[in-house]
Amino acid sequence: MRRPRLRIPDDWRSRSFWIESGQAYLYLLPALAILAVFTFYPFFSAFRLSLFKWSVVHPPGTFIGLKNYSTIFADRHFWNAVWNTFYYVGVSVPVTLFLALLVANLLNKPLRFRAFARTSFFLAYITPLVAVAMVWSWMYNWHYGLFNYILGLFGGSLVNWLMDPKLSMLTVIILSVWRFVGYQAIILLAGLQNIDKMYYDSAKVDGATGFRVWWHVTLPLLTPQIFFVFIISMIGSFKVFTEIYVLFTGTPGPLRSAETIVYYILRKGRFDGTQLGIAAAASVFLFAVIFGFTIVQLLVTQRKVHYQ
Repeated sequence: MRRPRLRIPDDWRSRSFWIESGQAYLYLLPALAILAVFTFYPFFSAFRLSLFKWSVVHPPGTFIGLKNYSTIFADRHFWNAVWNTFYYVGVSVPVTLFLALLVANLLNKPLRFRAFARTSFFLAYITPLVAVAMVWSWMYNWHYGLFNYILGLFGGSLVNWLMDPKLSMLTVIILSVWRFVGYQAIILLAGLQNIDKMYYDSAKVDGATGFRVWWHVTLPLLTPQIFFVFIISMIGSFKVFTEIYVLFTGTPGPLRSAETIVYYILRKGRFDGTQLGIAAAASVFLFAVIFGFTIVQLLVTQRKVHYQ
């Protein structure tokens, strides 16, 4: 079986072809310039920096090869940060997606005050994250927080949410789930409203009702939106930082129980600057993890995505 050959336009030699192509790339130039300055250049600079022992006097310093990578791989705090990051992603992403599916289906029904409910769910996402984290830190407060007040009404004992190492990541996950459910629900709601009613009519003719209709009709036709939400939420979850920084007032939680990879990178690179190479190596590792997971999802998940 012959491989399909790359087809070259018949008019590629004409002047008009090159003029139109040049105009197209000219329109793309601002976006390409922004990507080059703020994405590609920082990445390659970080990779280059990860191969050096940084020197403030003679930057980038002394070339040491992969020694920075061996340093972080031998650091137990780095692996603790890796574990916390994977724990956060593994819990927050599926829980948020599951709740977003429930909320989207609820908001798609002809309920009273439906427009107000949609706006209310989305407000959590557009509210500045620092303000949200500050409010949640007050709610988690051991002495006068809302959660302990509710526990006290039912006779429960007070819980030190922010100072218990066993609960640190759980507090961050609860905050993140609350914040992103509305955003994902709106995207899924748009997908639900885009499904043609003829599919539901056909299912009813075949005798399908209730959950079977949702499972065999709604869910397959909603897979493009689910796939999109899953990808962006996973990438964003790997980069969690602000919630932790604000909740624990500039610390990675008690006994570093909430330290993630991004926080580890900050901690290594923000003080005297002598460990910028180590911070860069950790950032390259984080990029490799996110890139690997994204590729796996593209190869595996898209097999079950129905675009038509």
